[in-house]
Amino acid sequence: MKKRIAWLLVLVMVVSMFAACGTTEDAAETTIAQAVQETAAQEAEVNKDAVFVGGWPYATMPTGHFNMFVSNAIELKYFRELHQLALATYTAADDTYHPLLAESWETSEDNTTFTVTLRDDVTWHNGDAFTAKDVWTTFMIYKLVGNPVWSYIKSVEATSDTQVTFAVETPSSLLLRYVLRKPIVDFATYGEYAQKVQDMMDAGVTEEDAQWQEVANDFNMYRPEMVNATGPYYLDPANVTESCIELVKNETSFLADQVNFSKVLVYNGDVPELTPLVLNGEVDFLTHQFPAATLTTFESMGYETLQVAGVDGIALYFNEAVKPLDSKEVRQAIAYVVDRAKVGELALPGVSRGTKYISGLGDDMTEAWVDTSKLIDYSVNYEKAEELLLEAGLTKKDGQWYKEDGTQFTIALQCPTSWSDGSTAAAEIANQLTAFGIKTSVDGIDSALRQSNINEGNYEVAVSFFGTAQSHPMFAFETPFLLSNVNCAKGLSYPMVQETESCGTVDLEELIAASTAGWDTDAQREAIEKIVYTLNETVPILPLYTKYSKYVTSNGLRTDWGEDDTLYQNSAGDDSFVVIKILNGELKALN
Repeated sequence: MKKRIAWLLVLVMVVSMFAACGTTEDAAETTIAQAVQETAAQEAEVNKDAVFVGGWPYATMPTGHFNMFVSNAIELKYFRELHQLALATYTAADDTYHPLLAESWETSEDNTTFTVTLRDDVTWHNGDAFTAKDVWTTFMIYKLVGNPVWSYIKSVEATSDTQVTFAVETPSSLLLRYVLRKPIVDFATYGEYAQKVQDMMDAGVTEEDAQWQEVANDFNMYRPEMVNATGPYYLDPANVTESCIELVKNETSFLADQVNFSKVLVYNGDVPELTPLVLNGEVDFLTHQFPAATLTTFESMGYETLQVAGVDGIALYFNEAVKPLDSKEVRQAIAYVVDRAKVGELALPGVSRGTKYISGLGDDMTEAWVDTSKLIDYSVNYEKAEELLLEAGLTKKDGQWYKEDGTQFTIALQCPTSWSDGSTAAAEIANQLTAFGIKTSVDGIDSALRQSNINEGNYEVAVSFFGTAQSHPMFAFETPFLLSNVNCAKGLSYPMVQETESCGTVDLEELIAASTAGWDTDAQREAIEKIVYTLNETVPILPLYTKYSKYVTSNGLRTDWGEDDTLYQNSAGDDSFVVIKILNGELKALN
């Protein structure tokens, strides 16, 4: 940089000499302008051989695999959208979708169809042309695995190579998101199963039928040998190791010339594994939450921390197949015992804050959508907790609680050992419950087993996620009620039809569908409130604290993240601002 400035000054002096010797003033100004332009062009050059480094925990083979729709898939969370693109990206600041694989989209005047027109210049990494058949394939597989998008559509048809039409079952303000933000997979890899789903639907076979279950079970065991890509990078199984995945430049992508990195490295692990990499100055972005003292060290090295609004966090998940956790009163009692404010204060100082409301939403979203005066206030109340446990048939002897069968009421609290904040929270909760007379131990597990253990019911109480960074509260209910409950083998074992004091008989699956029906969000409020009041009363999960997350970035140290700060209103995981900045070329390496 200094050499270029010096060169420019010398050039200006030479031009001035020519001007003094009779060169016209216009010629001198032209020469200077050309010099400035050439220098600016040199400054604008980007090191396209640079490598972007991030991290995400993934299960290694043979547990990990490449079926992107099944538990333990090596999908890499938001990094997946660098190799398997969605139809569009989304920016929260203006609530707008921006074309990616799609060129345009429209809803019919009578709201019965939603039609997407695709780009015609997209090629898969294996050389196949990207067509509407790939979009059809993607949504057929989502039908097979029970994705909620099928609460709003009833069929998908590839009407031409570049056009796909969704028949709308339930008009919804979320239809755009459900269709446009799904990573699209290819017919070559998943088409055989997609056709089986279409054939079953045409024959009137439903999810409850044995044939459907047979195909679904077979698909759960399907293990593709490759991961096809439309994005500017591709995931080659040969580049997957226990420590790192190397996403290599996909030169056939229409975005290949737009991105500024030749590779993206995703290191495997959580806070303990990735801390040394940051200390070595090797990392560009992490969503992992580090202890406050560690963040201070990173900042002293030149790393920037980016703090975002608190919209999601950590909760306890109860396995209702384990007695007496099947009792609403027992779960309510636990809610009255756990001091959430203290847990939030200890878990991750400066980042985590104990939840005010037991709603399944962040506190701000709760206040925006729900009459909070109708919520049960689960402030610490030992007397109320004892009353509820006695009502549930438990007894207390010598300071310890016993179940109806006479055995001691104990809890094994499962938490990934690599989650520093979760582990701190779990230890504090165990102390609080034990002091109350419910002997609680912490079972540390590998983070890669968290979701699969919940899905298979291999837990008593587990630490997992709650809330949503997306704009609509419905998304906060997908994980506890659907992903970790009705759409898996065992999960929470929580009945979706509940008898409540607050709302009477409620069918949560119907309410989740109703919560997004139509285009008027005000009309959706009643359904959202019933879901929240039901969760608040029955406590299938116990939200503990919200994270006002601080992300580690190398902006200004190793990379230049550009000027668009509005993107930081996006979720780091669901609509990753990092992915968007890489795809649009704004994020680049410092020379």
